[in-house]
Amino acid sequence: MIDITKDDIKIRTLIESDYKLLYKWLIDERVLEFYEGRDKKYTKEKIVEHFSEEWEDEVIRVIIEYQGKPIGYGQIYKMYNELYEDYHYPKSSEVVYGMDQFIGEPEYWSKGIGTKYTKMVFDFLRKEKGADAVILDPHQNNLRAIKSYQKAGFRIIGYLPKHELHEGKKVDCYLMEYRYEDNLINIKATKYLLEHTFSNLIVKTIEVLRSGNDSVAYLINDELVFKIKFSFGKSEIYEREKTIYDFLNKSLDTNIKIPSVEYSYSTEDVAILGYKKIEGKFLTPKIYYSLTCDEQQLLKLDIANFLRQMHNLDYSEIKKYVIDNKQKMLESCNLLKDKLYDDFTNVEREYIESFIKILSSTTIFKDKKCLCHNDFSCNHLLLDKNNRLCGVIDFGDSGITDEYSDFVYLLEDSEKEIGTFFGVDIVNLYGNIDIEKAKEYQDIIEKYYPIRSV
Repeated sequence: MIDITKDDIKIRTLIESDYKLLYKWLIDERVLEFYEGRDKKYTKEKIVEHFSEEWEDEVIRVIIEYQGKPIGYGQIYKMYNELYEDYHYPKSSEVVYGMDQFIGEPEYWSKGIGTKYTKMVFDFLRKEKGADAVILDPHQNNLRAIKSYQKAGFRIIGYLPKHELHEGKKVDCYLMEYRYEDNLINIKATKYLLEHTFSNLIVKTIEVLRSGNDSVAYLINDELVFKIKFSFGKSEIYEREKTIYDFLNKSLDTNIKIPSVEYSYSTEDVAILGYKKIEGKFLTPKIYYSLTCDEQQLLKLDIANFLRQMHNLDYSEIKKYVIDNKQKMLESCNLLKDKLYDDFTNVEREYIESFIKILSSTTIFKDKKCLCHNDFSCNHLLLDKNNRLCGVIDFGDSGITDEYSDFVYLLEDSEKEIGTFFGVDIVNLYGNIDIEKAKEYQDIIEKYYPIRSV
C-alpha cells in the first residue's frame, strides 16, 4: 500500500471504488488523445479488467490527488525481460522501474503537478525499492509531458520509432531515463543529445572530464571537448562564453591557444559548447616545483604576458558582458540575510556583517576594468612539452570586470595553487599594477568563499 503526501499532492494505492474515476477520465477524448487514443472505447467492465490485470512482475497502481481531489492515475512497474526488449533497454544487475501516468482532469494540466508527482515517485522507488534507474516512453509529439518529465530529471536516451499503436497507427516515442547516481553526467543521454543536436557528429567514445552543480564537460572521440549546461533559463551564460571565445580568437596575437568553438546550441533548458581539445598538461604545484629556476621564470613570464595582452584589449565590442563582482557578493550576503539569518549563530551573523563593511569601505572595486578570465587558476592553464604556457581554458566566468580578479588564484596559498610568492612574481612581471591592492582583492575573495559556499 502507498500513502505519500507532500505539500498539496497525495499518492495513494488504487482501490475498487476508484474504477468509476478511471471510467470518467478514460471516456474523455481530451485525456485519450495523449494516453490510450481516442479510438479506445472503454466500458466500466473493461476498466475493471484492464486495471486489475496481473503483470509478470511487480506493478503498483496509484491515484494522484491534489488538494484532496483525485485528479489522475499512475502505474509504477518493475522491468522484466519482455519490457527490456520492448524498450531496447539493456538488461543488467541494476534495479530498474518504469512508470506511466496521466492527469485525468484537464483543468489541472500545465500546473507543475506532473513534475512534482514524478519526483515523489523517484523518492519512493529509491527509498522503498532500491531503484537504480527509472524509465518511461512518452510519445514524441507530447511536448507538454516531455517538458514535465525533463523538469523532474528525466533525460532522453533513445528514440523508439513506431513504438506504440495509438489511434490506429504506430507512433514514435522517446525513451527517457532518470538515474539516481549519475543523472547529470548520464552517458547515454549525452550521446543522444549530441548526435541529435549536431547531425554531423557521431559519438564513438565519451569520457567525463569534470562536472559541477548543473554542468558537465566531456571528451568526445578523444579530440573534442563539449561543455553542457543544464539550467532552466540560464543558457545565456554559455552564449556569453562563446562570444568571448570568438572575440579572443580574433583579437589576441599569441601562440597560447584558447578554445575555438565549433559546435554551439542554446535553448532555455540546455546550452552546449564544443571545441577541439587543446593538447597539454595542466599546471600543478608538483609540476612547477619540478622545473628549473629558468623554466619557472619563463612560465611566469608567459602568464604575465598573456594576462597583460588580454587585459589591454579594446573590449568595446563585448562591453555588455560586464560582471560586477562587488555587487554579486553583496547580493549573496543579502540573500543569506533574507533567507537564512534566523538559522545562523551570532558568530556567523557577525562574519557576514563584517564582510559587508569591508565591501562598503574598500576602494579596490573602483580601479581598472578590463576583459578578465575571472577564474584564472592552475587547473585552467595548459603547458606544452617544454613546460611553457600553451593554452588557457574555461572562460565560463569571464567578462568585463576588475583587473585584480585574474590574480586571485595566482596569489592563493593552497594545495591546488602554487603559492603567494608565485602570484607576486607574476604581478611584478605584469607591471603597472598595485601589488597591495591585488593582495587586498585576493583577501576579500577568500573571505567571501564561505558565504558563497552557503
